[in-house]
Amino acid sequence: MKSIICAVLITLLPFISSASIEIDGSLRLVHNGVQGEVYKGEIKIHNSDKFEQDAKIYQKELLYNYKGFTFYDEPTTHNRSNANWIKFSPKMIRLKAGETAYIQYEVSIPKHDSVKGTYWSVLMVEAVNPIDPNQAGQMNINTLTRYAIQLITEVPDPNKGKLIFMEPTLVKEGDKLFLAVDIENSGTHYISPDVSIEIYNEKGESIKVIKASKKGLFPTTSSRFKFDLDGVPGGKTYKTVIVAAGANDDVFGLEYTLYF
Repeated sequence: MKSIICAVLITLLPFISSASIEIDGSLRLVHNGVQGEVYKGEIKIHNSDKFEQDAKIYQKELLYNYKGFTFYDEPTTHNRSNANWIKFSPKMIRLKAGETAYIQYEVSIPKHDSVKGTYWSVLMVEAVNPIDPNQAGQMNINTLTRYAIQLITEVPDPNKGKLIFMEPTLVKEGDKLFLAVDIENSGTHYISPDVSIEIYNEKGESIKVIKASKKGLFPTTSSRFKFDLDGVPGGKTYKTVIVAAGANDDVFGLEYTLYF
């Protein structure tokens, strides 16, 4: 998941400033390891501004479901967190104009047989705009940019994935009608399934196959997959089969009677 979060803060200062810290590389860092192993990595950050810029680095937990996502301040808010395995430095860094620097991190995987599958948390990199207390006066709009970098640990897991289909529902967005199905990953490893629906008429003939946009699911998370029903005549009853195909031959299906 590529996450950039912007917040607008209003303060009483006579100038407008904006963050210029950028992440050079992916916001999703995946490492494969085994129990008891220690691995290291680095995150490249860059100051694209003409002025000196501070950035602070800290941990968060990221959880999401079909309704949205939430960041938590306290590490280990769920049993698939690797936050306590991670050490990183620095916690604060000052970059000169045009300078590039690195955040170093180390992940120690516990040596326990129960540690299997996918674990994750995020490191936040936030630009800090210096405030001059000697200046006062007019209103200032200060834009802060926070990058959420996912640190993902994959430990070999012989178990197959497990997806749970929630009750499908019809949703309308503007003039478009969609069939929406919320899918939860109740297994132990990350799955990015190909989700599609095949629609059959009253004669049992396949009349249309619709694919949903691809999304990744961490264990304990869920997401909404939508199928555009444009071109499917209304006022009829259809038999449908919703299929989610993941890696390692993981295939999940749901039969559903659709009327609209």
